[in-house]
Amino acid sequence: MSFYQAKSSWMLKPDSCPCDIQFVEYLKQFNIQGKSIVHFGTGEHHFIGLQNQTFDEHNEILGITASAPEHQSYVQLVLKNPELAKYYKVLFTDIYNLTANTLPNLDIVTLFHLCEFYVPENAPLIHQNDESLLQLFLDKLNPGGKVFLYSGSNKWQLAQPIIQAFEAAGKIKQIDEYKTLLIYEKGCV
Repeated sequence: MSFYQAKSSWMLKPDSCPCDIQFVEYLKQFNIQGKSIVHFGTGEHHFIGLQNQTFDEHNEILGITASAPEHQSYVQLVLKNPELAKYYKVLFTDIYNLTANTLPNLDIVTLFHLCEFYVPENAPLIHQNDESLLQLFLDKLNPGGKVFLYSGSNKWQLAQPIIQAFEAAGKIKQIDEYKTLLIYEKGCV
């Protein structure tokens, strides 16, 4: 994890990882504006935050990255365009360190990279695993809130059983699908 935090960065790759592009398309198609969004995995491209500036009513977006180069690219973007930070903030942290006390209530959560970065050896240093992380975000959803998952994730085979278990327990319900994005709402349990 420390290597990833110090060295890794993700450029926009529409052919191999279209989730951010598809998410923005979905927001535009359904005119989703003025919402509170947490976006896990900003990428060095910060596509979602930059595209948010084109909306008539901006969404409030909190991006989360554990990559120092991705966070540094955000800082450089804000230095060039301070208006970006008005509605798009990027937190440098391991997402598994978040707690209910550190998060606001939310309308939309993107967990495109669920199960991609959890390292069991780090358990003594963090608060969450993938199951508890999903539950944490469900607990923070406003009524009518949505969780977006990416079926093309390179760890989808690990995330899918978690999603299925949450569905079977009535914790979440799939309400929509857009290309490779699966959209869920909180269940009745």
